Amino acid sequence: THLPVEAYLALLPIIARYLEHPNYVVHSYAAISIERMLAVKERGKPKLTKAHIKPFVKPLMSGLFTIFKHEESTENEYGMRAVMRLCSTGEEVLASITGAVIENITSILSKVAQNPRNPHFNHYLFETLACLINNICKADKSAIGSFEKALFPPFEQMLGMETCQEFGPYVFQILSQLLEKHTRMTGPYKNIFGALLHPQMWANKGNIPAMIRLLIAYLRVDHTIVGNKIEGLLGIFQKLISNKREDHHGMALIGAIIEFMPLDMWSKYATTAFGMMFARLSGKSKTQKFSCNFVSLVAFFCHKHGADTLVNLINAVQKGIFPELATQVIIPNIQYVQGDVERKSCAVGMVDLLCKSSTMLSAGPAWLQLLIAIVRLFELPESNTYEEEDVLDVSQRGFKTVYCRLAFAPEVVHDPVGDIADAKKYMAQGLASLSQKMPGKVPGMIAKLEPNYQNAIRQYLQGAGVSLQ
Repeated sequence: THLPVEAYLALLPIIARYLEHPNYVVHSYAAISIERMLAVKERGKPKLTKAHIKPFVKPLMSGLFTIFKHEESTENEYGMRAVMRLCSTGEEVLASITGAVIENITSILSKVAQNPRNPHFNHYLFETLACLINNICKADKSAIGSFEKALFPPFEQMLGMETCQEFGPYVFQILSQLLEKHTRMTGPYKNIFGALLHPQMWANKGNIPAMIRLLIAYLRVDHTIVGNKIEGLLGIFQKLISNKREDHHGMALIGAIIEFMPLDMWSKYATTAFGMMFARLSGKSKTQKFSCNFVSLVAFFCHKHGADTLVNLINAVQKGIFPELATQVIIPNIQYVQGDVERKSCAVGMVDLLCKSSTMLSAGPAWLQLLIAIVRLFELPESNTYEEEDVLDVSQRGFKTVYCRLAFAPEVVHDPVGDIADAKKYMAQGLASLSQKMPGKVPGMIAKLEPNYQNAIRQYLQGAGVSLQ
């Protein structure tokens, strides 16, 4: 790390010559040396930048791919890790050779799919793809189509092969990464949508996180792709929430349905879906994780479709159950919702329930309890109280494919209540609007609270520039 940049640049072409050496040890150490040089950081930033390595990118990449032509190095993880690092450092500088890189990678994919032997090699291979997609498509949006044209054929082939089931989680992550860059649905994705709902796909537990991400991407880009297959989506939801280890994936799916699909497209199934959730909440399999996910879901439903719509839906599942559900499940778990985006969404939805639901307004003490819970959500730090998994309980585990997240294909951070910039201000405005409809009542109810809660609400009102009547 103490060598000057000039020394690294002088060494790169010298070491690169040894990438083509036929001896396994020699070309492996050459690849390791190049990868380590590209990984060196100075003051938290890479010492060698894309500008530094631009003259060497083509010969380095050519030499690295030569490694895989040797019989003993067809799955050389050191070589593929160096390819990944070169793609990461080079970013859009690789644009001129991207086609050749993809051609080499798809050729390697087709070969290793027959009999995968090295998990590390496979991981670096897919990380390289994800890295290229990120860097090249960021600089050139039209490149998305080129990646899809090259990758869809081998991906479809691999998903149908028994020999490479462990590639499924990677393939679905790459497909998600590509689809998330679209604003409209294209033919290749339409063609495979039906297959994604097949039960066999979901039997492999390692596929589940990536497949949920992919289905959510489908819904976000064009919900009409679902068509008459809504029952298939709800079947997946039912399967996932029945398992404590996977229920959060099911809740993410139903959350996407609520957010992206018009209610009239799935309203006839809504009571059934909520009935399934109630079964989890009332049974021995109830967990705080599931309870918090349920609270987040009903909060967003309030904001998206209206608080009274939610209340009526819940009461349709079981007549008059909403007050009990509010006091025993919703309000006690608001504080334990985790994640900044999730807590904001929860706060916004609960403000809607507090200020826009006629049922909640007539609930007496429960209204004040909800108000307190929202203030606590704002003022108290996030608390991690989810149950620790019993490491000896293997009853719900799968032993097939493991899900490995691709670092270069991160999930898109999405704020479902992006229309609300400030949740505290939103609450203040909601209380002010409510007090105009019922002068004197809201201040009177807030006066029953402890001073610290009153002071917090007063600050929200002042910050929003509104007052109560």
